[in-house]
Amino acid sequence: MSSGAKRTYLAHVVSMAGSWWGILLSTFVVYFISPIPQAKLLNFLLWIFVPTVSSEIFKLLVRRPRPVDRGEDAKVKAYGYSFPSSHTVAAFMVASWVLLVPELRWWSWLFAAWPIFVGWSRVWLRAHDGLDVAGGVVFGALATCAAWVLNK
Repeated sequence: MSSGAKRTYLAHVVSMAGSWWGILLSTFVVYFISPIPQAKLLNFLLWIFVPTVSSEIFKLLVRRPRPVDRGEDAKVKAYGYSFPSSHTVAAFMVASWVLLVPELRWWSWLFAAWPIFVGWSRVWLRAHDGLDVAGGVVFGALATCAAWVLNK
């Protein structure tokens, strides 16, 4: 297997971590490693769900085409619009939750780089451009600030 094929395989795995399946899996992992009250678990799901769905709605307003829609070869099936990267938004929201919840901070370093890796995977697979990933980080940061203020 060539190094490019290995990177593509790794990118697929990392990209899946930013999908809904990856979010659900990370929720179970977080819960089993460091159980948190169910009220906080529901808050976690809302913390992720609302910004990620909002980013999908924002995509409909911006209507930026994906690289494949501009004629580039994609290494993954991608549909819809491109800006911002919802995978990156979701990964950012999971990471921010883990970083902001005191009970989870002891292993938060594992999640700190997650949005970066998810963003890299989306660009490597040509599902997004760097601008889309940067938009996902900014969208996630703004959503984190809003959620943090609303949860106080």
